[in-house]
Amino acid sequence: MKILSNTTGTNIHWTQRTLEGTLITCSQAIRRIRKNFKNLWTKVQIKQMQSVLHALSDEQLKKMGIKRNGIRAHAKHLITYEYDGL
Repeated sequence: MKILSNTTGTNIHWTQRTLEGTLITCSQAIRRIRKNFKNLWTKVQIKQMQSVLHALSDEQLKKMGIKRNGIRAHAKHLITYEYDGL
């Protein structure tokens, strides 16, 4: 008489579910890291743009239509604006 055991199948199923859970957790962590890095990079670019705009003279800013107190908003617009084509 042949004895069938369910323990092997159960162990494989448990291991598979554990690995799937671990992969899901890792992918979520990687997604969060990428999002945080993207946000940080955008902030760095905005700060760089602000620095460039602050280095311009008042006359140069006036020609571009930017007031000195609006440099931050303009820099943010330049970096975050997404052109969607014509």
